[in-house]
Amino acid sequence: MNKELNNKRHLYLSLHRQLYILPVYLVSCSYVWAVNTDTIIANGTVRKIENLTLGNGTNGTFIIQAKNGADLTAKNLELNSSGIHGGGAWIDNSKLTAQGLQMNVTGSRGAGLYLANSSVAAIDNMTITGQGSADGLVLDGSWSGMGSLAKADVTDGTIKIDSGEAIRASAGELNLKNVSASTQGNSSYAVNVNSNAKVVIEGGDYSTQGTYSDAVWVASSDSSVTVDSATITTQGDRSSAVNAQRGTASVTNSTLEAQGENAYGLYTENQIQGDGLAVTTSGTGGAGMFTALGGQGRLNNSTIATYGKLAPGLLVYPGSKITANNVEVNTAGDESFGVWNYAGTLDISNSFISTSGYRASGLFVNGYSSSLKNDVSLDNVTLRADQAQAIQVDTSNLSLEVKHSILTGGNGQLMTVSNYEDALDPANNLYSNVTFNAVNSTLNGDISVSDPGNAVVVSLTSGSVLTGAVTHTTSLGLDDSSRWNMSNSSSVGQLINNGTITFSDVNKFDTLTVTGNYAGDGGLLVMNSVLGDDGSPSNKLIVGGDVLQGTTRISINNLGGGGAKTIEGIEIVDVGGTSIGSFVKSGRIVAGAYDYDLVRKGESWYLTSQLTPADPAPAPVSESPAAIRPEGGSYIANLAAGNTLFMMTLHDRLGEPQFSDALLSQREVTSLWLRQVGGHNVWRDGSGQLKTQSNRYVAQLGGDVARWSTDGADRWHVGFMTGYANSHSTTDSRVKGYHSKGSVEGYSVGGYATWYANKENHTGAWLDSWLQYSWFNNEVSGEELAAETYKSHGFTASLEGGYTWKAGQFSGSHGTLNEWFVQPQVQAVWMGVRADNHREANGTRIRGEGDGNWMTRVGIKTWLNGHHVRDNGKQREFQPYLALNWLHNTRNFATKMDDVRVSQDGATNLAEVKVGLEGKINPRMNVWGNVGVQIGDAGYSDTAALFGMKYNF
Repeated sequence: MNKELNNKRHLYLSLHRQLYILPVYLVSCSYVWAVNTDTIIANGTVRKIENLTLGNGTNGTFIIQAKNGADLTAKNLELNSSGIHGGGAWIDNSKLTAQGLQMNVTGSRGAGLYLANSSVAAIDNMTITGQGSADGLVLDGSWSGMGSLAKADVTDGTIKIDSGEAIRASAGELNLKNVSASTQGNSSYAVNVNSNAKVVIEGGDYSTQGTYSDAVWVASSDSSVTVDSATITTQGDRSSAVNAQRGTASVTNSTLEAQGENAYGLYTENQIQGDGLAVTTSGTGGAGMFTALGGQGRLNNSTIATYGKLAPGLLVYPGSKITANNVEVNTAGDESFGVWNYAGTLDISNSFISTSGYRASGLFVNGYSSSLKNDVSLDNVTLRADQAQAIQVDTSNLSLEVKHSILTGGNGQLMTVSNYEDALDPANNLYSNVTFNAVNSTLNGDISVSDPGNAVVVSLTSGSVLTGAVTHTTSLGLDDSSRWNMSNSSSVGQLINNGTITFSDVNKFDTLTVTGNYAGDGGLLVMNSVLGDDGSPSNKLIVGGDVLQGTTRISINNLGGGGAKTIEGIEIVDVGGTSIGSFVKSGRIVAGAYDYDLVRKGESWYLTSQLTPADPAPAPVSESPAAIRPEGGSYIANLAAGNTLFMMTLHDRLGEPQFSDALLSQREVTSLWLRQVGGHNVWRDGSGQLKTQSNRYVAQLGGDVARWSTDGADRWHVGFMTGYANSHSTTDSRVKGYHSKGSVEGYSVGGYATWYANKENHTGAWLDSWLQYSWFNNEVSGEELAAETYKSHGFTASLEGGYTWKAGQFSGSHGTLNEWFVQPQVQAVWMGVRADNHREANGTRIRGEGDGNWMTRVGIKTWLNGHHVRDNGKQREFQPYLALNWLHNTRNFATKMDDVRVSQDGATNLAEVKVGLEGKINPRMNVWGNVGVQIGDAGYSDTAALFGMKYNF
């Protein structure tokens, strides 16, 4: 191109030398004219030309010529040139101040305005039209070859050229403000910034139409262009909006559009910068920004949109680099990669990259070289490929650093790595070498390596999360803050797991295969298993080499397993080498009624429900060799409490009847009574593994609402009652060391009816009955398990009877009269409080058993009624008593955890002793209390203390 320009300059020089020796005719109007040969020459003079229309069709002639230091002012001129190599104005080592210039050039290879050598021009509102091969504005400070510079300021101009160059600058400085420049020919330019030129563009529109036609072209290494707030467009194959091919370019706050095959928005082989740009390309092979042959590109605060096949947003060729910050890239064509790195360097930060076309990867990396590699850095970048992998590596060396970013492959692939295979000679195969470091990043999709011969090293640090499968990676490492959600079976060469690896697909049982060594230092494996017997399906870690020093925790999610007794166990870690390091369970592993442990057998690791006590077993266990969960005891304790908290006898409710009926002489008597109970219960389950202790509190309030006699000798009582109660239990596993807590809290309402055969002396027969409805809120909280809440409710009812007779009477040494009473009793209580069926968070189905139990009691109560002479007339009496009972339950309280039944032991037959005191404080106030103990088999015991009081109205 420079040679072509030199030929043009020599031609112009020859023509102008001939022009200067032609005869001219000077007239008073200060210009020389002939028909279509108007010419004005200013030779070292100061001239002013206004309001003229001039034309010249002579070949090699410019209508206005200023030379040798002339100072020319032109205003409102129309210059029409039609000669070959002619033009509107030639300014040579002179000054031009112009306004309102209109130049029409129709001659071949002409020029509208030519500024040569050290010319200086200030031009406002200039219009140039050029037809054929005519150029528009030419700055040529080196025309004479003496190293001079031409300078020009052009404001508010329009330059429209057919096939030549709208603006060309060589050895000069050109400032363009609000200028519109366009060409339509092939290999033509709206602005050609050539040798030793500096062009500043502010505002305006610059466009080309034609193949190899750049809107702005910086053609030499000593030239530069600065563009601000302009609109730059090209329409033509292999054309660029801004082409800093060998020079430098800075483009800000502008709109760039390139239409055509292999058309680029920004291109450089030297240096180009963009800020605040909107770049659009249309056509196959286009690119938003393209750097090649060592070019350096920098793009900030900009958007890029490409439409067309194989049209990336950013494209880097070998040895070149692009740095982008706060950039949004959207590509729409097939295989139009978001960014394409071909053995170059990409540094992208705070940006968004999206592709929507078929096989359009977010980042495409290729270019195999023994001396060059691809360097890519993504910092705070969101990269998304709707129909392809986020990263595609094709037979290349790549160093990829991803920080604080989100990468998503729309086809389920995060990164694919491929290699070249020579079908005839495998020795010629070429393999990729990839280092992928992710820092605090979210990576969505699989990492798929086509052949283990590719070296792919992946590192996840600082809270990075990978969701997808991994195949054939050389190594994968997670630090203690990072996570891998493994969505499919995977294989890696070496695995360092100091973070968390989760087998995330719960619909199948994937396998993680480590062909080499595995190392874990505080890492966690979250695996899934159907917890049952030895044949239960489960995720598995297969280690072909050794398990190196360190401890890995394993958490198991139960996928529907109901628990079962194991023999060998469920293998979850298969080690081909030596287990130098260890695996331990993280948290409880439970299924149904069983607790599972993680144990080593040989070099591998198994889940087993067999007993592996935390402490030496206190006693042989005969019923089950499997480990029972302590939560079973809590469910039982809750159900038992719901059925027994409000259970009572007649004397628990009213004390001694003869005290309660002290106001028989009154026709209408009402009463209000309150009883409070505190108790402690201890029992074991049927396997002997679980021990449960509970504490309870009961408060009941009631009173008679009616009383009458049917024959004058008997008496009937009817009343209502309500109550509040709670119970808190703890169940410990003696073989596992785990515990669980249960709690019940609820209320009751009910009524009672009582009949006495002899109302006068209170001996003889009596009957008592009551019916209550109770409802409770229940909770079971297992150690390291989620708390479970559910409800229970139902009726309880009692029928009780007895017979009282006076066994004897004697006087004491201190003036007391003692009467001895004996009262056999029998009672039947029906328990109908039922717990709602419940499913735990781990999937275990819980169903209580034992409601519908009949508790029968047979016993005898005996007391002494002592009266001292000092109490004569005071109506105050006290009597101590002793009660002995035998209790039988027809059903044991139990819970079924899936299909395994855990039951309360030792409560079928109970012996009970109560010691108490009943008294009358005055005719209206009665009090009573007792302490009772129940003893059963298998360590069952219950201790309770009761206090009651009643006031008669």
